[in-house]
Amino acid sequence: MSEKQNAPARVQVNSLCPNLGYEESDIERLIRVLDKAGAFDAPLGELSIAFVEKDYIAQLHDQFMGDPSPTDVITFPADPDLDQAGEIIVCPQVAKEFAKREKLHFTDELSLYLIHGYLHLCGFDDIEDSDRALMRRAEKQALDIVRKAKAMPTFTLS
Repeated sequence: MSEKQNAPARVQVNSLCPNLGYEESDIERLIRVLDKAGAFDAPLGELSIAFVEKDYIAQLHDQFMGDPSPTDVITFPADPDLDQAGEIIVCPQVAKEFAKREKLHFTDELSLYLIHGYLHLCGFDDIEDSDRALMRRAEKQALDIVRKAKAMPTFTLS
């Protein structure tokens, strides 16, 4: 385990979703638990997490990936020289719609999106099938770590 893996991330959480309920400390704890587990090579520095509406994430998806449809999560790596670990942008509405359609819990789905973004910052990708399989295994491992530590946040969206 490297020193880097044990360093707690500083987490800055912002929400542009007025109907999203959560405790910022719960989100910080989820990230701290993943960092302290040492299972993933998370970058040092401040981690920015933003919850945004569907129209906004669709704009970002179009601007940076050429796809105008709303997506669940977009991750931007940052410059470690600026003490930034990266940014995870998540759309709670997409999580709620998917969870309802698939009969899943909204909190679990939105937490998975945070974990997915975190894993992108740790170097995982999901474009190619082989990479996607590695990402799914890492997601399962991360979910197991978070659940074992009882560090799943609780979210509400009205």
